[in-house]
Amino acid sequence: MVGAHRSGTTATAGALSLLGLQLGQKLDSHHESKALQQMHEQYLHRVGAAWHKPQSFLDAIAKPAGERECVDYLLGNDGNEFLKILSYRGNLRGWWLRSHLRAGAPWGWKEPRTTLFAPCWLRIFRQARIIDIVRHPVAVALSIRERELQFRAAGDHPITGLDQIDYCVDLARKYVRQGAALADLTHHYRRVRFEDLQEDPTDVLRDLGTFCGLSFTDAQLAEAARSIRPPEGSPWPRLNEEEQRQLAPLYPAIAELGYDVPEHAR
Repeated sequence: MVGAHRSGTTATAGALSLLGLQLGQKLDSHHESKALQQMHEQYLHRVGAAWHKPQSFLDAIAKPAGERECVDYLLGNDGNEFLKILSYRGNLRGWWLRSHLRAGAPWGWKEPRTTLFAPCWLRIFRQARIIDIVRHPVAVALSIRERELQFRAAGDHPITGLDQIDYCVDLARKYVRQGAALADLTHHYRRVRFEDLQEDPTDVLRDLGTFCGLSFTDAQLAEAARSIRPPEGSPWPRLNEEEQRQLAPLYPAIAELGYDVPEHAR
């Protein structure tokens, strides 16, 4: 699963796990493997990038040599080590889950940096199915900024730019563009607007579950649908006039994604 940070991927991954998709064993509250986060972030750091400033990485893998180097890095783990990265433990429960994988159970992972690394991962897992979650970029940006300010208040080192709404919207759009580009790399691609999932969770999850090759009951589908929170409405009222003016140059790009812009810009 790919998509920007704070774009609804956690809720979507959680719902799909209720339908039977194996996501790993020891995951954080966002259904992510910390080992996979670190694996991605270490390579981003190697090329002078990070999840919040990915351009130097994207420039590197745009070149054949850079892409090969990244693929070699991702291949640097044997199968058992890779299962550990996806947080499958060596205990009885982990053995049971791994046996299901060997029997062909659908599996995957959710980690937003995968959006950046997906072209390289698709060189390794050529039949992978990509679910690309998009959300209103202003809603994503507000959530990224709010989280950053909470981290700063807790004493964390500030990340440059993440307190600025225009920077966060541009970052969200980078992830949206990267996700959209994957449609040209694989036929197994499905883009979903998180707002559509919120409006009609049953039908959207039924479609995604089928896309993932899952077998699930009506009861499982109903439980998964209940896990999706209802829509929140337009994010624009949460911005002041100055912030809206800062984003004015991005209104056309936001509208092209099918999302609303302030009334005065219509």
